[in-house]
Amino acid sequence: MAKSPDAFLTAIPKDKRYHIELRTEAYLSEPAFNILEKHGVGLVYSHWTWLPPLSKQFSKTGGRFFNSGGNCIIPLMTPLRMSYEDSYAKAFPFDKMVDGMMNPEMIEDTTRLIREAIKREKRIDVIINNRAGGNAPLIARQIAERFLASHS
Repeated sequence: MAKSPDAFLTAIPKDKRYHIELRTEAYLSEPAFNILEKHGVGLVYSHWTWLPPLSKQFSKTGGRFFNSGGNCIIPLMTPLRMSYEDSYAKAFPFDKMVDGMMNPEMIEDTTRLIREAIKREKRIDVIINNRAGGNAPLIARQIAERFLASHS
């Protein structure tokens, strides 16, 4: 059994689809980034309870996308500093946006990452959870509208 992330990634079959989500801010550091870069494994830029905003995560990497297949994944899971359980309770029944629930920078940060990925010819997948603000389709609409407005 592999005893380190580097040994694990060395031991598994090579594949350009791999991504790793680090849900502890302390792991968002150069030693971890070096391992991801060495193996071409993407970092999942996650909007989640205990992580910093997406813009800060991207800044910590030095603005890098690590996946050798040219892919990036952004799950918008929960508002920052709100537990999964609390966000579920607040958003249920997921049929509308909930006032004050969504972190305002989430839309702008996501849009910036999309623009940066496109500029660098990367494919970006944004996965939106209802718990990020109340209703995933309405959050997607806000991202699309912000993206289109930035290209006008």
